[in-house]
Amino acid sequence: MGNPGITVCGRLTVTWDGEQLEADLPGRQGRLIFAYLVLNRARPVRRDELVEALWADEGLPSGGEALLAPPLSRLRKALGQGRLEGRAELSLNLGEEADIDYETAQRKLDFAHEVAGDRSVTGDRLAAGWEDAQEAARIFEGGLLPGLEARWIEEQRVYFEELRLKSLETVARIGARLGPAEQAKAEKAARNAVEASPFRESARAALIELLEAEGNIAEALRAYEELRVLLREELGTFPAPELGAIHERLLRAHESSGEKAEPAPSPRRPARETPAPTPRGIGLEIDPRIEGGYLVGRKRILEQLGSELDLAAAGELRISLLAGEGGVGKTRLAAELAASRDDITVLYGRSEPDEVRPFRIWSGLLQSAVRQLGDVDPADIVGGDGPTLSRLLPELARRMDLPDPGPTSDLESERQALFGAVMRMIGRFSARRPMLIILDDLHWADRSTLRLLASMAGDNPLRSILALGIYRDTELPASSHLPDTLSQLQRRLPTTRIQVEALDEEEVKSLISGRLDESLAAVVRDQTGGNPFFIEQLVRNLEESGEDHPGAVPPEIREIITQRVSRLPEGGPELLGRAALIGRDFDLEILRRTTTDDDDRIIELLDASVGAGLLDESGSVPGRYSFVHALVRSSLEDSFGLTRRSAVHRRIGEAIESRNQNRFGDQRDEDLPTLAWHFTHAGPAEADRAIHYATLSARQAEERLAYDEAVDFLGGAIAACRADEPVDQGLLAELLLSRAEAEWRMALLQRSGRTFGEAAEAARESGIPELIARAAMGTTWGSWDSFESDRDVQGRLLREALEAIGPGDSPFRAQLLASLAQILYFSGGLSADARAMAIEATEMAERVNDPYTFFVSNIAASFLRWEPEGRASRLPMADRLVEVAESSEDPEDLAEALSWRAVVQLNLGHRAEADADIARFDVLARTLPQIRVNQAGLHSSQMVLEGRWDEAEQLITETIQQDIPTAARVALTDSLLFEIRAEQGRLDEHLDHVKAMAAQSSGWEHWPTWRMAYYLAMTQAGRGDEVLERVDRYTDADVLEIESRNITYLSFCALASMVACEIGFERGAATLVGLMEPYAGEWVITGPAGSTLGPVEMHLGEICLLLGRDRDAATWLERSVDTCEEMGARPYLAHSRMHLALALRRIGNPEPGRAEELMESGREIAEELGMAMLLDRIANWT
Repeated sequence: MGNPGITVCGRLTVTWDGEQLEADLPGRQGRLIFAYLVLNRARPVRRDELVEALWADEGLPSGGEALLAPPLSRLRKALGQGRLEGRAELSLNLGEEADIDYETAQRKLDFAHEVAGDRSVTGDRLAAGWEDAQEAARIFEGGLLPGLEARWIEEQRVYFEELRLKSLETVARIGARLGPAEQAKAEKAARNAVEASPFRESARAALIELLEAEGNIAEALRAYEELRVLLREELGTFPAPELGAIHERLLRAHESSGEKAEPAPSPRRPARETPAPTPRGIGLEIDPRIEGGYLVGRKRILEQLGSELDLAAAGELRISLLAGEGGVGKTRLAAELAASRDDITVLYGRSEPDEVRPFRIWSGLLQSAVRQLGDVDPADIVGGDGPTLSRLLPELARRMDLPDPGPTSDLESERQALFGAVMRMIGRFSARRPMLIILDDLHWADRSTLRLLASMAGDNPLRSILALGIYRDTELPASSHLPDTLSQLQRRLPTTRIQVEALDEEEVKSLISGRLDESLAAVVRDQTGGNPFFIEQLVRNLEESGEDHPGAVPPEIREIITQRVSRLPEGGPELLGRAALIGRDFDLEILRRTTTDDDDRIIELLDASVGAGLLDESGSVPGRYSFVHALVRSSLEDSFGLTRRSAVHRRIGEAIESRNQNRFGDQRDEDLPTLAWHFTHAGPAEADRAIHYATLSARQAEERLAYDEAVDFLGGAIAACRADEPVDQGLLAELLLSRAEAEWRMALLQRSGRTFGEAAEAARESGIPELIARAAMGTTWGSWDSFESDRDVQGRLLREALEAIGPGDSPFRAQLLASLAQILYFSGGLSADARAMAIEATEMAERVNDPYTFFVSNIAASFLRWEPEGRASRLPMADRLVEVAESSEDPEDLAEALSWRAVVQLNLGHRAEADADIARFDVLARTLPQIRVNQAGLHSSQMVLEGRWDEAEQLITETIQQDIPTAARVALTDSLLFEIRAEQGRLDEHLDHVKAMAAQSSGWEHWPTWRMAYYLAMTQAGRGDEVLERVDRYTDADVLEIESRNITYLSFCALASMVACEIGFERGAATLVGLMEPYAGEWVITGPAGSTLGPVEMHLGEICLLLGRDRDAATWLERSVDTCEEMGARPYLAHSRMHLALALRRIGNPEPGRAEELMESGREIAEELGMAMLLDRIANWT
């Protein structure tokens, strides 16, 4: 058997008998099992231990050993016969000579450490120790299994990080005894160790002794003093005696040298390293070409922008927009404007085509602002907004020792708080000096960035600011939100839009003068369209090629750029292609790690690219370069094939990882999106790191309130997870649940519902109980106003989740039971089972003593309170749910509780209390877009109740035109519009629809409510005799035999009473009196948003009048008039007054004139609203 070679530090690789096997390892689970067995290869591993290694973080699945069998079988097959041994206990048959990187690194480190500790070692042995120490550090630098996440890996990473730091210290200690070249490398290693673990005294000692060996005694003393201050201020301790002895030795050496020691700066107040940049300096950073050559054909635009800047300097807020195609000179104009005066503050931010950082352009602006603070105390500019601003500028938290901004509970209000904080910070700057804000490449800006830009048009506009937006109007995708954002700004603020046009022939002649024959101007303009950047590329191409006429070169600008790049020295095109994949701006340090060329060769090629006008080199940051234009970069991005491009992306990602490597392999927050981008494009082999960094980036985006970007990052993680076969279904379910929740917060409700469904399927495949339960509950977020839901599918998922969770009290079990009970209740013939299940769930929720479980369970089981027998508990439960939601401080739960209680208050005739709850709901809806359909339902119900029918219809029409679920359409149209059409006598227009609804509902309604609605529609269609013939077949016993008085009971009674009155069905009316009398005092609620068929007293009064029980009718109708007046229910007030007038007339008009007054006031309302059913009935009964 050939000796296997395995790496676990950095990318997991497996070579066995000359074969590369890592790509064959079966998915994430296969890689985890293999890595666990490698790291524990000294002993056999039990199967239950492997189950825990795979699933302990997610919750151990039921039947875990059975779930282990498939990945184990696939791993055996991938590795080949005889390589994975055992059944009950498992081990890898690696042999004694296996080459495993971390074991090699440990052996080398042990030897090097021994050499470092023996001062007598010299010569070849010292050199061997130096090489081994460096090799050990290189191996451990890769980090343990980056991208693979599990608790046992995190525990191992602590140990591996200790080895990494020890190897860096060993490099430093041996390097101190070698020459200057080795000492420079050793110092870098020591400083890396100190940076990774600032309190580690052995790392500080290695650095101090190295500085001493270099003869830099003053710097060594400063390093000791930094440690002493740090330990004293942070931990209240002092350096160890060993360090104290080194310090004494340094002091003696320093005194003998006669130099003066410099005190170490406080670690809390680092000295400013660079002066604050000037406007001209920022202009040069934006476009270095402003220093050479004049600007052709742009004088008028520059003067116009200068005038706008003058107005801003005088105290106004101005908005200017530069639009035009790429390369036409928009950014150059902005740079010239910035450099044109020195009495302003310039902030510059730029979007990128592959934008991965939420709010990147604003982060750049604010970072630029912080750089320009000068001697100003940051607290004066940040004010009380520090914790909020640290969402965009994490460095503020470190610089000002700010508290964490905390978790986000209310997306929209938190987002508005962030936007307000940014505007206030900018406002404090502009109060000191006029400000020019340049927002470049807005056509690539993400949605979150544009929302923040739109907030400039708020109610408290800033002063002394010119905001200059730059975008390509020729490249706006159909999905771009930029046009809407610009429209918002233009409506609220003085805005100047300037179209930057191509150069005409005379201007082209001026531009090429001295470089080409001016007679070629017409041809050049024709070839380039007058685009200055294209002209520059074409002219340089002619100069480099020796051609004397533009017709000799291709007109396509990308091809021109490609030809120019091809003339670079050998290796230049390849290097620029790699740089293009890093980004518009890139660092030499990252580029170096993507190639095998040495530094001198790389710098030589970069210098040639700068000389060719393809790159700009930073004048302030060594090793920082930028492509002269996004068009150059985009032309080079596709220069590699897919395989090469994926490999380069991987190396870029690994270079960033290595640069940022700190304790336990964590990465800098600002680099997480970039790492996600590169590893997502690095191919299936990097699925672990792609998923890891995309997930971290999504969390970061959520913390920064950029849920749009969080959804995109999670989409990348999900794609990588699905591409990594066999798919880890547990991980996939986790990612899908995270995306569904993010989509929900963005009010992408239908998408959220579909994603929850996908998560449920993945969770089921995973067999992990907690995931199965979470996903099943997620599908029940689909209430009437959120997303489409299939009750059969929901019921199946909830039953599977209950089986997975198992018996016994638990929060999940209570929530699942309540949700399943709700499904069963509306499934037909199962209401008794549903009631029993709901009672079990709510009682369990009380026992587990978890407020969230209590809330979810009782909301799901709310049908218990809406049944007629639940009247006594209805309001107390509604009050309790509001109290629980208020205590939880979850605004979404509070909104749901307030909505529920508002409908209860309407049911009980408490209009003022209902209005108060709806008002609170409206405040929450401003920042919770996912509840706005419910809000529309509540307000539509109020409008219908008050007789504002035209307004109600308009709001309903606007709402149902949105992407809302069928249940919401039904609630808005079949409840509210039905009430309006019934009163208007127009149900005949909807006869077929009502008939269809009656047929559909027959499977679940205990009381034939929709059938009564159909009979009412038939009556209004002139088929009253047919209706009478049908209802006359029923006997009283047929009705009284229905045992269950369920949630539709009162709706049935109200509709049946309306039918009876319309067709004069006295026998049915007499039965209805007995059915309805116990519920006097309630209003008949027909929908979840509070739609109502009026008070029970109104219906009792009308059917008593039909029966000739006039005094009873008068009594009921007097009460109905009172409650309708209190409720502001004009349509039902008209009913009550006109019917009461009839009753009073029949009993002798005991109060002369009152009947006439009631009839007239009721008729006035009825005629105003076109209540044909009422007017016709009164005419017939009179």
